[in-house]
Amino acid sequence: MAGVFEIGVWCLLILASITDILWGKVYNSLTFPFIIIGLLLHFFSSGVVQVGTSLLAIGTAFAVFFPLYFAKIMAAGDVKLLMAAGAWLDPGSVLRIAGVSIVLGAVVGLIIMVARKGILGATKSLAEHLSPNEKKQSTRVPFAPAFLCAFSILKIAESRGWSI
Repeated sequence: MAGVFEIGVWCLLILASITDILWGKVYNSLTFPFIIIGLLLHFFSSGVVQVGTSLLAIGTAFAVFFPLYFAKIMAAGDVKLLMAAGAWLDPGSVLRIAGVSIVLGAVVGLIIMVARKGILGATKSLAEHLSPNEKKQSTRVPFAPAFLCAFSILKIAESRGWSI
């Protein structure tokens, strides 16, 4: 049954990456059904204990990414996407995906900023963003592909016996 859960996460992250790249959104009509189906599959395959683990994973995703949403670093759809993945995974997997995706998102964001503004412009933008008195200008990074890449990296590492 473990393969079903992995396939579910792959489907979720691929679909969310497509919508995030094409339309700049991760839709509730995608995330909410995946949360419900993930919880139901856990209930019918392993019972209440596994549902509790999934709920803990959902809560872990919320706890890690809600502060980033609140600080306007991440969109609400990205938070709900990792929560939906959590319904299919365990809290440890959610934390690993979160960690790897934050690093990937930061690197991609810096690359986008440097490509758009050059090194000096990017440095100035970062300084302005960190300054409390300056008007903030954001560089939007679609995070669904970062989650997909993070999940891919973790699965490759797992297949090679590496621990991340």
